[in-house]
Amino acid sequence: MHLKDAITLEIIMKKKRCHSVSKTVFPILTVLCFTNLHAQPLETIEVLGRSNTESLSAQLAPELDTSADFRHSLTKLPGVSVNENGGITAIPQYRGLFGNRVSVQIDGAEIAGAGPNAMDSPLSHAMPKPVSILTVYRGISPVSVGAETLGGAISIDTGLQSRFSEQGTWNSKLSLHTRGDRDADHASAYVGYANRAFFVSVNGIDQNQVGAQDGRGIEIPNNFYARHGYGTDIGFRYGDHSFSGTYQKIKTQESGTPALAMDIDYIAANWYRFHYDFQGSNQDTNDIQIALSVYGNQNQHGMNNYTSRPLASMMMARENLVDSVSRGYKGQVKYASGLGHITSGLHWDETEHNSTISNPLMGSLQINNFNQVKRARQSLFVEWQSEYENTSVKLGARYTQVDSQAGEVANSMAMMNPNIATIVDRFNQSNRAADHRFIDISAHFNGDINKQVSWHASLAHKNRAPSYTELYVWLPLGISAGLADGRNYIGNLALKEESANQLDVGMSFINKNITISPRLFYQSIDDYILGELSTDPLANMISTMMSGRAPLQWQNTDATLWGTDILLNAQLTQNLSLDMAATWVRAKRDDINQPLYRIAPATLSTSLRWQSEAWLASIESELVAPQMQVSNLQDEIPTAGYGLIHLLLQYHLNEHIKMTLNVDNLLDKSYQSHLSGVNRVNGAEVMADERLYATGREISAAISLTW
Repeated sequence: MHLKDAITLEIIMKKKRCHSVSKTVFPILTVLCFTNLHAQPLETIEVLGRSNTESLSAQLAPELDTSADFRHSLTKLPGVSVNENGGITAIPQYRGLFGNRVSVQIDGAEIAGAGPNAMDSPLSHAMPKPVSILTVYRGISPVSVGAETLGGAISIDTGLQSRFSEQGTWNSKLSLHTRGDRDADHASAYVGYANRAFFVSVNGIDQNQVGAQDGRGIEIPNNFYARHGYGTDIGFRYGDHSFSGTYQKIKTQESGTPALAMDIDYIAANWYRFHYDFQGSNQDTNDIQIALSVYGNQNQHGMNNYTSRPLASMMMARENLVDSVSRGYKGQVKYASGLGHITSGLHWDETEHNSTISNPLMGSLQINNFNQVKRARQSLFVEWQSEYENTSVKLGARYTQVDSQAGEVANSMAMMNPNIATIVDRFNQSNRAADHRFIDISAHFNGDINKQVSWHASLAHKNRAPSYTELYVWLPLGISAGLADGRNYIGNLALKEESANQLDVGMSFINKNITISPRLFYQSIDDYILGELSTDPLANMISTMMSGRAPLQWQNTDATLWGTDILLNAQLTQNLSLDMAATWVRAKRDDINQPLYRIAPATLSTSLRWQSEAWLASIESELVAPQMQVSNLQDEIPTAGYGLIHLLLQYHLNEHIKMTLNVDNLLDKSYQSHLSGVNRVNGAEVMADERLYATGREISAAISLTW
């Protein structure tokens, strides 16, 4: 793999989907559908000009990623891993940080999920389109990428500005994927028309999975999902002006999240984006660019612990109905000056959350858990970029203000339990407004030592304000924003913002046949937010009564993270290439010198690929080291290392039809991923609180049709 204005990983992960409907509508095609592409190799790209090592990109085509939410595409990038709480509940982790610390944007805006445990994580909102590109900002993201990017930034761009065509053109695609071992069917479709001044498209997905077995032949608890969705895009262009918009709706039905205390009953999620872009030019040189955006999303989400898992008694039944509404505005101007390019922008967004917990089987419980919780964020930035001989410089600063507030809460048990009445009154009488103001600063430097060797260095001061779950969980509950450690948590209205000092350095060696790009990173985070054993007698009494142990309360402490990631590609012959990506991370809290919870172990992925005009074949080795650095506070259990082998065979029948056969975990290895979480489903073959095993050998096939 080579570089073209970026170290670009074109992982053409075309997710072959075969929905059950296709078995009646497309009976012949489904005979050919048996695919999964866990390890599509990396594309070779010609080197043009100085490399920009700020980002890594993967093309998201729906035939080669068998996951429902593109998680496999993410994990092909160095430094990136995924916490898996369910088949459609994946939370990205970058260099040891995850959750609200990692900004995930779709078409330039973040998604505000309704689920307080991230069941509807941002990745679950991504739908495949022919030109979708996933970008991870390697190392420290520039301030222009967004606010609160302390843990990095991931962007999914569906290519609205690239849809226009010089000639009137129809573009259609159908991808079908099935895998018998999981009884899983995926289907995606896209139809679009574009000319020089106008484009319009519609797209849809339908995804189902009944279940799966691990390498021991044991059924993985609640490993099922079902969802469908559709979207439409439209755009206009006149001279230097362009307008585009998109609307999307996804409906999730009953789906399992075995690492959490509840499963998904339903999620109804819709979002919109509207963009205006202007590019002024003078003598064929772009002098000024203006970009304006309006965006928003609305989610309705229900979850419970009784539909798909057994209960010890009806009194333990719980249902949580939640919703979120988000809207925002962004404006950005980029212009050239005699000293370089200057980019400045404004950003405002607001999100509201509500949550009600009940026992619908007995009708005796009603908890108004989150009531009109609001989080408003205002931000502005300026960034300057220039080049001096063999060195490029990018400097930026961003000011951000985050204001949070919450309405009064209630609990029907307060009439019978004075402890609960006291904790309700205490929260309602407290000052529930939280204001955080901070400045992010970033500096990026890139230079060429010679024609083959370049260097990179970046440093930053980044911040993140507390999330609404860290502030406003007043009753000890298992709400941890997807941490999935099985502990009850309570919020803390006195939390400070996290502040990180970050450093990232590396080099790149590039010639005609090989690219090597190692990076070293280090960051020290002041006021890192994590759970500490509660000293609140009331909260401890209530939590012990419900779960048998005291809760954790969110507190500020200090943490340090460091490590390395390496990217390598070699073109061995005209048809044969070798790709490697490695990551090693260490993360600890400074006060007691203990590891942080759920940190990805060291990994090494190696893929050997042979490709001709019609055929593609690859074999991938995935090596994962043991993870002995575990958190004692969360009773985290070490995991053993393992090695996997994956095979891929793809055939291009013609320019319209592509067929793929894939075998994941060829040797049917029985193993536990450290990021898979532990089982919270009672009555399954897997013991409760035992770490979930990954799926065994998976054979799948797919067909992709374009016309």
